[in-house]
Amino acid sequence: MSDIKHEKKIVFVGMPDMALVCLNRLFRDKFNIVAVIPPHKSNPSSQTIKIYAEAMGLNVYEFENSPNENEFVEKIKNLEADIGVVCSYDILLSKDFLNTTREGYINCHPSILPEYRGANPYHHIIRNMEEKSGITLHMMNESFDTGDIVYQREFLLDEKETMGTLFNNCNYMFADALADILKAYEEKGELQGTPQKQGEFKRAPKVANEIILDLNLPVKELDCMIRASNPFYTCNTFFRAIPWRIILADYAEENHDKPVGQIASHKGTFAITVNGGYLYPRVTQLATWGFFDTEAFIKRFNPQIGEKVGL
Repeated sequence: MSDIKHEKKIVFVGMPDMALVCLNRLFRDKFNIVAVIPPHKSNPSSQTIKIYAEAMGLNVYEFENSPNENEFVEKIKNLEADIGVVCSYDILLSKDFLNTTREGYINCHPSILPEYRGANPYHHIIRNMEEKSGITLHMMNESFDTGDIVYQREFLLDEKETMGTLFNNCNYMFADALADILKAYEEKGELQGTPQKQGEFKRAPKVANEIILDLNLPVKELDCMIRASNPFYTCNTFFRAIPWRIILADYAEENHDKPVGQIASHKGTFAITVNGGYLYPRVTQLATWGFFDTEAFIKRFNPQIGEKVGL
C-alpha cells in the first residue's frame, strides 16, 4: 500500500458482510490498515475476509483460539496502531485486547443505542413494527454495545423494509460514517464520546434460524415477522405437512368468519386466511422442491380452496 493517504494506523476486526463493505471503503479511501483480524478459522466467513484482505495486499492476523490470548494480544500491541475498528463481531473482546491501540476500538452497531443492544437488531426492529431505526458508532468497553457514543444517525424505515434491505442500507451508512470519523480523528488527534443513557431498553437477542408462523397472530404481525426474516432466516408454515417457507408476501387487514389457516381466493388473489385478514404469498419455498412465485406455485401444486395450511 504505497499510496496510503492517511497516517493513523488502523486495526480492522470484523465479519462479513458489514466488514467487507467497510473494509473496501477504508481501503479505497487509502486509510492505513495495518492489520485485518477475521473471526476464528472455524467460522465459515473467516476465509472470505482473509482472501479479500490479502487480495488487497493487507496483513491478516489469525488467532489460535481467541483474540484475547496473551500471545495474540502482544502481537497486535506491537503494531503500535492508533485506533481499531470493529464491524460485526460475535466475540467479546477483553480489556487487554481493547488496549492494543492508543485510542481503543470503535464498534459499529445497527440501532440507536441504547435501544436494541444485542446480536440482531435488524430482525427485532422490523418485527416490533418500529417506524425508524439508525446506526451507532461507539467506543468499545468490556461489555457488548455499552461504550460511549461517537456518532449516531437515525432514519425512517420503509413500509416494505426487510431484514435484507435494512442490513444492506446500514452497511453502507457505516462505511460512510467510519470514513468521516477516521478522517476527523486524524485531523483532531482525538475522539470524543458521550456516555449512553442508563435504564431499561429494548433488547435484540439472537434469533432461531427457523421461525414457525403462528397464523393466529394478527395479519400485520405476520407480515412484520416475514419481512424481519427475509432473506436470512427461514419463516415457515406448512403445506400438505411439508415446510413451506414464506419469503415475500403482501397482506390485507379485513374481518372475516373463515377458519384461520386455509387456502383462499381473496379479491381474485391467491391467499391464506389468517387472524384479521389475508396473507398473499408472493415468493415461497416448498422444502427442497424449489422457489416459486405465486403463479408457479399454483401451477406446480394445484392448491385447493379450503385446503389446510399450517400444523
